[in-house]
Amino acid sequence: MRVAHTESSINLGGQELRILEQIRWARDRGHEFWLLAREESAVYREAARRNLPRQVVPFRGSLSPIAVLSLIRFAKRRRIDVIDCHSSRDASTAMAARLLSIPVVRTQHVCVALRDDLPHRLTWRLGSDRIIAASGSIADRIVNQGLGKRSRIRVVGDGIDLGQFHPGVDGQAVRDEFGLPPSARPVTLIGMIRPDKGQHYLVRAVDDIVARIPDAWFFIVGSATRPEFLARLDAEIRGVRHRDRIVLTGFREDVERFIAASDVIVLTSEIEARSRVIPQAFAMKKPVVASRVGGIPELVEDGRTGFLYPCADVRKLAETVVGVLDDLPRAQVENAYALAVRDLSFETMMAETLEVYREVAGSR
Repeated sequence: MRVAHTESSINLGGQELRILEQIRWARDRGHEFWLLAREESAVYREAARRNLPRQVVPFRGSLSPIAVLSLIRFAKRRRIDVIDCHSSRDASTAMAARLLSIPVVRTQHVCVALRDDLPHRLTWRLGSDRIIAASGSIADRIVNQGLGKRSRIRVVGDGIDLGQFHPGVDGQAVRDEFGLPPSARPVTLIGMIRPDKGQHYLVRAVDDIVARIPDAWFFIVGSATRPEFLARLDAEIRGVRHRDRIVLTGFREDVERFIAASDVIVLTSEIEARSRVIPQAFAMKKPVVASRVGGIPELVEDGRTGFLYPCADVRKLAETVVGVLDDLPRAQVENAYALAVRDLSFETMMAETLEVYREVAGSR
């Protein structure tokens, strides 16, 4: 198939990485998938670094005539079968292409309240043939806000490369890099550093956790998209008694090594679809402690495949992490691993995604 992935975001996080991984997977299997993005965006630069097929489209505002023309010309020249749009700006651009009989899929990655003014409502209702939702909670929100019918939505969560994320990955190099002692019990949070990811909640829990688990250390892995939030986070860290146990690593490509080096993986998000990190931890047989928000409970069944706590409840977060470190939950880890291998592979995700693409391409 020939698929154009449009992305107007300038950042590089889970949403953008999912697109790049789909393009790489498709290329390796004889499909032609492309990234269409702004030249100055981090996702475009990363696609160039990985030598993935890409094309500059100057997405600006809600509907740029130049972007529309660029997209339509590219789609016609490359005989694109489907356009898959991933953000609101490129979705409105793709709507114009759909009116010219190019099939369009809209993928919604983020579980937030969606804008439902008239222009956005029209884009949701008229701008795509099908909708892919990254979690059931996102699908529910689209339906409940009257932006799409249930029959038009397919839930396709993030898939993981089981060849990259598996129990045999060695995390010792990460422990050595940051000078952790052999007795260290790392607690790791992976995600873009921004307010809704809730890194500040883990920082506030550090002293309580160390008081009960003296060997606890903390990795906060990810880049900051909001400098002012990073400054506030740094200020909070300076107020922590055991601040020397907190390591801000910045952006890392070797997240599997951080997971391997860890005793527990935590997610402290205020908003989350289903998370890429949770399936990765499941596949590497690492216990997960996560906030009960968005689509996380679709993966983490409390007490069976992981442990949930009320969002923003620092005391409960600390208590849950301590409980896991005190008595590593082998049964829950094995349940989560079985789920990852059975249902959460990248191959499964792509089979479901291609099914949607073929359906819309065949309906035109």
